[in-house]
Amino acid sequence: MDRVKSVLRDIVTVSVALFRVMIPTLIVVKLAQMAGAVDVLTKLAAPVVTLMGLPEDVAIVLTTTALTNPYAGLMVLAATPIEGGLSIGQASIMASFMLFTHGLPVEAAISRQAGIKATAVIVLRLAAAVLFGILLHVVFQATGALQGAALMNLPQFTENADLVTWALDQIKGLVFVFCVIVVLLFFLEGLRVIGVERVMRAMMRPVLTRLGMGDDASTIVIVGLTLGLGFGGGLMIKDVSQGKVGPKDAISALILINLFHSVFEDTTVMMLLGPSLFVILFARGLFSLGLVWIILRALRNAPQSFWDRALINTSAFPNK
Repeated sequence: MDRVKSVLRDIVTVSVALFRVMIPTLIVVKLAQMAGAVDVLTKLAAPVVTLMGLPEDVAIVLTTTALTNPYAGLMVLAATPIEGGLSIGQASIMASFMLFTHGLPVEAAISRQAGIKATAVIVLRLAAAVLFGILLHVVFQATGALQGAALMNLPQFTENADLVTWALDQIKGLVFVFCVIVVLLFFLEGLRVIGVERVMRAMMRPVLTRLGMGDDASTIVIVGLTLGLGFGGGLMIKDVSQGKVGPKDAISALILINLFHSVFEDTTVMMLLGPSLFVILFARGLFSLGLVWIILRALRNAPQSFWDRALINTSAFPNK
């Protein structure tokens, strides 16, 4: 009973926090559509979006997700007519991009407090998202894989709706998001009860050791991978401020957490797009680990001046 009460409290807390962001965002996006700003954004983003094999119309979805959260992005997608729909491959590319880039302003700010510069976080995550999207597009084109139609589980909105119909559609969408949150949080609690998180931590610890991360940093990374950047970043902020984790260990951990975190919650939400689970979870995870390995290998020989100039937020460390 205590677990159920705890989950119910979390449902209210998460829903209120999300809706405070989503409702103003949806209004701004609607105003931008009415003013023609979305068309301008679509044209500006078209070269990058088409490089990843996606329709130009999804540019506003990707931008909304990057600036806010995946739920707002899904709401905008539900209201965006896409001629011919998306293939499973395209849905996988879009879901992967959203997983890499969601909530950049907030998560970059958390990361900055934990020790890494916000600009480094933003560049890292955007570059990783575009690179992975292009690689997937090339592979899908070459192999003909995942060309079937994606089965999206999103509410149906009215095209070219008047303001009243649009408002009713948004209410319907918010109710849908609330239902997703309820199911998701009970699902995550179930995973915790059966010990899935403990198994994942045991599996990841040797990998993190191979990447050269210390015990304190590895523990924080595992928390970030399972519970999200908010939890992992929060722990890192505490340990960094207390001098328990040094600058280079903190940077290494934060690079990985930013690329791959909250694997249960975020992945489950993105499955609403109808992507390949293998692509958005396992392939993206391997890509992230490989990219982190390359980055950390390159940073080993980088001078301290580069670390200080490009990566380390010195104000986060008491002895810097």
